Amino acid sequence: MNVSILIFEDNDQLRSSTVTLLKSIEGFDVVGAFPNVLEANAIVKKLNPVVILMDISMPGKTGTDAVKEIRKVNAGVHIIMLTIFDNDQHVFEAICAGASGYLLKQHLGERLVSSILEVLNGGAPCHPVSRNWLCSRCK
Repeated sequence: MNVSILIFEDNDQLRSSTVTLLKSIEGFDVVGAFPNVLEANAIVKKLNPVVILMDISMPGKTGTDAVKEIRKVNAGVHIIMLTIFDNDQHVFEAICAGASGYLLKQHLGERLVSSILEVLNGGAPCHPVSRNWLCSRCK
């Protein structure tokens, strides 16, 4: 059974290359890729993905706001936030909103597949340096 993946990323080139990468992986099925999260709830309800890749900084509405809304209608979907910043308040807010983990965009090519597999196996992908930072913020 294929893992259905939904992508929300405003950078056209990054969104396209991520789709291309994931389509080349057996067992992954990209069910949609969108440049914003303005209709995220309706899209998630319609496509019912197993994994969502979501940019934190999006036009019109942030990825963190979308996570909060999605969690109200789908508590089980795995949401991996994509960001250019490590140890950032936005990452902390996204995790607190219900994101399953995050991935730095500069590591997408090398860590995307392993991060998806990690979250599917109950893990929480994040940059090793920031694990301590995030945990200290939650205390």
